[in-house]
Amino acid sequence: MNKPNIILVIASSIDGRLSFPINHSEHIGSFEDKKMLNNAISKVDATIFGSGTLRVHQSTFLLKKFIDQTKFIIKDSQPISIIAGNPSTFEKEWVYFNQPIKRWLINSKPQQISKNFNFDKEFFYKDSWLQTLANLKKEGIKKIALLGGAKLIHSFMIEDLIDEIKITIVPKIIGGKYIWLPYKTNERFLDFKNEWIIKSCKQLKTNEIFIHYKKNK
Repeated sequence: MNKPNIILVIASSIDGRLSFPINHSEHIGSFEDKKMLNNAISKVDATIFGSGTLRVHQSTFLLKKFIDQTKFIIKDSQPISIIAGNPSTFEKEWVYFNQPIKRWLINSKPQQISKNFNFDKEFFYKDSWLQTLANLKKEGIKKIALLGGAKLIHSFMIEDLIDEIKITIVPKIIGGKYIWLPYKTNERFLDFKNEWIIKSCKQLKTNEIFIHYKKNK
């Protein structure tokens, strides 16, 4: 089944953590990592992240033209922002619902009403992510940046749907439970026979390392 190209874009500590144990909304990467994120999402048609990540941040990262670390201009053209999850947990007051973007929802709970939120399009999760993503491909979405959270990343990995990984390794050891690929004892192992090829590797001046992997199909 045809689907968009899925590119996982994350920043991870050396010990595989996505966020700090206490302040989950604080970005673990540096300003240099934010520039790498900015570049990555400038090359996709849409971004996708889960409702849990939205609850934590209450906004999405907007494409910018950086002047320096504190000054920037928000670009007029933004990728479509896709949220996957249950809309009954959303709050209209969140910054996200006023950001200058197109918002799409993949509703995991069809019985829940999402009409109180200004989503431009609404889809329903089908029997698998592969089927659901195929519907997005029909809408003209060719490339999607997967931005988290861990549960959504895991569900994509289980179906072997991720084609590229753009990961910034942050020189921090954080600890805690917020690893970027969780595993539960009642779920099968990710035992796919795939390997990942390095397309590029860059050492940032902040001692972070940005690695772009592509699946060896």
